[in-house]
Amino acid sequence: MAAAKPGAKKKPRRKAKKSARAKADQTKFGQSALTGPKGGAKQKAKGAPPPKVGAEQARRAAEALARAIGHHQGGRLEEAVREYSRAAFFNPGDSGGFNNLGVALRALGRLEAAAASYRRALELAPDNAGFHSNLGNALRQLDRFGEALAAQKRAVKLAPRSAENNYNLGLVYRDTARVDEAIACFDAALAVKPDYVDCRWDRSLLLLQKGRLKEGFEEYEWRWKLERNPPRGYAQPLWDGSALNGRTLLVHQEQGFGDMIQMVRFMAAIKTMNEDGGGTVMVECQPELKRLFAGAPNIDTLGIGKVVGKGEPVPRFDVYAPMLSIPRILGASLKTLPAEVPYLALPEAKPRPLAAPAGVKLKVGLSWAGKPTHANDRHRSCPLARFMDLARVPDVAFYSLQKGAGREELKRRGCPALIADLGGGLGDFADTAAVLSQLDLVITVDTSVAHLAGALARPVWVALPFAADWRWLRRRANSPWYPTMTLFRQPAAGDWDSVFVRLEKALRAEVEGLPPPAT
Repeated sequence: MAAAKPGAKKKPRRKAKKSARAKADQTKFGQSALTGPKGGAKQKAKGAPPPKVGAEQARRAAEALARAIGHHQGGRLEEAVREYSRAAFFNPGDSGGFNNLGVALRALGRLEAAAASYRRALELAPDNAGFHSNLGNALRQLDRFGEALAAQKRAVKLAPRSAENNYNLGLVYRDTARVDEAIACFDAALAVKPDYVDCRWDRSLLLLQKGRLKEGFEEYEWRWKLERNPPRGYAQPLWDGSALNGRTLLVHQEQGFGDMIQMVRFMAAIKTMNEDGGGTVMVECQPELKRLFAGAPNIDTLGIGKVVGKGEPVPRFDVYAPMLSIPRILGASLKTLPAEVPYLALPEAKPRPLAAPAGVKLKVGLSWAGKPTHANDRHRSCPLARFMDLARVPDVAFYSLQKGAGREELKRRGCPALIADLGGGLGDFADTAAVLSQLDLVITVDTSVAHLAGALARPVWVALPFAADWRWLRRRANSPWYPTMTLFRQPAAGDWDSVFVRLEKALRAEVEGLPPPAT
């Protein structure tokens, strides 16, 4: 049975429960069109000659492949893998079948097996651009960036006008912090397919990372066209930045805790704009942030008329804006960022005192893990063992600010004499703020704790991966968003060793009252 040439396709959804990250990966990580016995034009066999199969074998292979595609399109991935494997047994010369097997395996997270399946497909059809691109996507997820780059370059060479191949090449450049080359690839993809939503979205993040905030936030609006991110669909009009003149503006919650903490600063600017004509700003946020945002003095300082927890009934309003659209509406740039800190304060005047051993010179809070569902968590979070190494520095009391899986890791691998566990008492971000107010320093990976410490004007050191999130910009050790923050960046992908060597040196200097070493 001759292999079928894959065409443009929509990736099937997996019906099993999965994280937002898995959805995003499946959307952006592949050209996974399904091919079958009637899947299009015949391929010219330029690779290894396919073995000859008899009529009965061909029939059984075709039946298994048809069943596999049905399972795949229905989201039954385990069943699809089983039937693709059966089809390959009867017809090991079907390159399209091995490609589809790789697609299903990658959706299941079996990346090594997926890469091997794509390579089998390429042995049979070495000039198939889509197979090279799919292989590159799997290798990129495995952090085998050199091989991924070679595969994606080959795909683009074979099909230079493919929007998908140019986009996938750009993703490798993005994940290796080659931002300008990534943008060039995204531009090439958009020249072919201007409404390529995922490409527009990723391009916006790189523009923001380069500090081109006005252009980046304009492009950032493409997020509402992502299948996984539908807009709210309110009947009221979107706020255009004009004077409220007595109207009520709802700024609704979106994305994570850190995003909300970072962007709530802009509420004060809206208040200033409307001091003459009047108007009310109502903020919706996650319940964990409500007590912090709504407590005095924050609600007054930020000019918020009312704070509503997500899931609560929303009072009447006249216009609305998503929280992360506010910078675009206000025309924010690096020069005009409202960077005065603190812009958040404790909602209670007298937090419970934080105990420390005798003779301690510094109280330091630690956070090493973010939410596992974050799209880049495997790169931004790091093992507790890295932070445990800092505990050998004398005259420092360390406190864990972790909740969830990070706190469980501390229970399994930590020691109270080295790092005290405060996670059990952190019910919401007001509780966390009360602890941060008593610390001399916070050392954290890229989590909401970093944003909260920065918003409270607490000294905070942030350990960043090589290809960091857009808001930390590039090649700098400080942040225009948070003046009390110092950034410790990986010099190469995965190099936490260098980061923690520098962190330890800086911490020892801090204990001794010496000038900090270069980061």
